[in-house]
Amino acid sequence: MSSRSAEGKPALRKQLRQARRALDPDDHELRSAKAARAVASLPGFRAGRAVAIYLPFDSETATHALVEAARRRGVRLYVPVVIDRRHRRIAFFALSDKTRIGQYGIPVPRRGARGLGARWFALIVVPLVGVDPDGRRLGMGGGYYDRAFAYRGLRRHWRGPRLMGYAFECQRVDSVFADPWDLRIDALATEVGVHHYGRASA
Repeated sequence: MSSRSAEGKPALRKQLRQARRALDPDDHELRSAKAARAVASLPGFRAGRAVAIYLPFDSETATHALVEAARRRGVRLYVPVVIDRRHRRIAFFALSDKTRIGQYGIPVPRRGARGLGARWFALIVVPLVGVDPDGRRLGMGGGYYDRAFAYRGLRRHWRGPRLMGYAFECQRVDSVFADPWDLRIDALATEVGVHHYGRASA
């Protein structure tokens, strides 16, 4: 990635965040519900499975329809919590009805049991600001997800869990913006369905 593209990354992040904020509330809700149905149709989203999602902020694609679907089916839900801000580390904790405001103003469950690492899940639904044609994820810039899944690049075979991006169509971009360390997702769920990418790497 050239220095020019590196300089353009913050500008792209700002542009894409503004695009999702500009969605009408009713339209945002409708698109989120359609994206949730796309995720709920996946084989990994079924009774007894542990699935990680997220609690949205900053106009991210809403996940409450996913929570409702999981409760109906008996899917065990977990959400990410920052456990070490200095080293950019997250762990996943069981979703509960009681939440608190965590790091960066993001809602998180009140921590009780020990958190789980990323390797313990078959499916993780990840938020994003943008995604390029190769499935590389543009996040908020903290690097938490990139670090959590860096181990995938060291594996020769199964690189689980399956990473499902969760966003709106307006967050897909035609240009390649990624740095080598940017996380590559396996698929993306939006209001039009699921987009699949090639085999993921770190």
